Amino acid sequence: MRVMKVFWSAAVALSLWELLVEPLFAETVMITCSSAGPLDWPQPVPAAQVAGFLGDWLARLQPVLLALAAFWAIRSRPGGGSSLPATLGLTVALLPAAVAEAEERLSPDMPFMWQECMHAQVAPPSFVVPRVILAWLLSPATMVLLAGIAGAGIRPRPAELRAAGLAVAGVLLAVFLPAALIGLPVNADGTPRYAVAGMGRPYVLDLDSGEPMSLLPQATRTYAQYDLIVRDTEPGHYVAALSDPSGRHFRLYRLSMGEDGRITVGERLTPTLKGMVNGLAVSAEGRIAYGRTTDDGHFAGTLEREWPVSGFRLQWLDDRSLALPEHSVAAGALATLDVTTGAIGELATPAEHEFAGPVLTLPGGRQLRALGRPARTLVLHEGTRLVRKVLALDCGHIESLVLDPTGRYVLAGVDREAAEMDRSPLAGLPPCGGARAELLRVDLGTGHRQVVPGEQDPLVQAW
Repeated sequence: MRVMKVFWSAAVALSLWELLVEPLFAETVMITCSSAGPLDWPQPVPAAQVAGFLGDWLARLQPVLLALAAFWAIRSRPGGGSSLPATLGLTVALLPAAVAEAEERLSPDMPFMWQECMHAQVAPPSFVVPRVILAWLLSPATMVLLAGIAGAGIRPRPAELRAAGLAVAGVLLAVFLPAALIGLPVNADGTPRYAVAGMGRPYVLDLDSGEPMSLLPQATRTYAQYDLIVRDTEPGHYVAALSDPSGRHFRLYRLSMGEDGRITVGERLTPTLKGMVNGLAVSAEGRIAYGRTTDDGHFAGTLEREWPVSGFRLQWLDDRSLALPEHSVAAGALATLDVTTGAIGELATPAEHEFAGPVLTLPGGRQLRALGRPARTLVLHEGTRLVRKVLALDCGHIESLVLDPTGRYVLAGVDREAAEMDRSPLAGLPPCGGARAELLRVDLGTGHRQVVPGEQDPLVQAW
């Protein structure tokens, strides 16, 4: 009887602590959010409002209800005991949390910009496993459960305690281990589910739902502007160029993505470099190359050394050669840079009357080109031989291209609007109407294309 009273008293005391004492230690944080667009907060549905009202009152009444259940359990003990008081007490202890969870699930999602604004200003809660276990053990529900066991006169044997410990360990493994082993989610076709899109402060995009997941974090207070991002050798890992507010200095950093789609800034790869970055690429072996422009000229190079050539939109052709699309060479050729010797070479290219935009090198040596000015056609070449036309737009233009890790699929960011000069009879590029932009996932083997749902930014940086 004495042990049962102790546990019931602990349940009531813990509920009073949560109601009266914990709010005194709560920290008040002033959050300021601003945006060029509307920051409308969606109104909760009536069911969520009802759940919120019930949750507030249940939290206030919980100490009283637990005290009544405790009084019932203690008074009923001489008559043989009943499981009803403990069952009622456990329901009272768990119901406020259950109603709060129901309210959260019934409420509409907070707008993405609100979520990211709050995430940047409020430290995320800690989910360290020992702290979570301690919170469970020191909860009113656990105390009621122990009071019910004591009231029933049950004394667990060592073997039963060992089995209960193994069960708890199994639950913890079931909760935390899959996320560590499964890794990043993928689409049905095996491509990564997340891509990085947008300029300045890019965001992680869920290609399955079309919804933004999280903004990319700042590297430092000074280096917070993302200029270029490319995929590293492994999915979920990236190399990014971040510039200072003046745009006249930049640094390269490594990034990594968690299974929740949030990116963290890791190793700094370069000292502060002068100029504006205009090219960034990672080879299959993990070698990093960049291009930059300063008041003194154009430069391209690797982390080991650089050369006075234009590295605008540079790409790796193999483990020692860079393609330099903007370096001047003879017509019908693409400039190359041998990074072991610094020698400039030429690679024969298909004869095209249209201006060639981005050039992406695929596994096996084939090349994907965006043709037109503005670009509206994707073609696949092997050397100078045309393999196939992959995509042709009758309106809008291709703003960006990125490959998936296998090189089988490409994400094409399409700007469906057209500037006045693009709508001229000479350009022949009418606006599409409807959505401002869209993302197309194109299978380079079959030509099948799929539209990523939702309103999208036409600039996609890495996949």
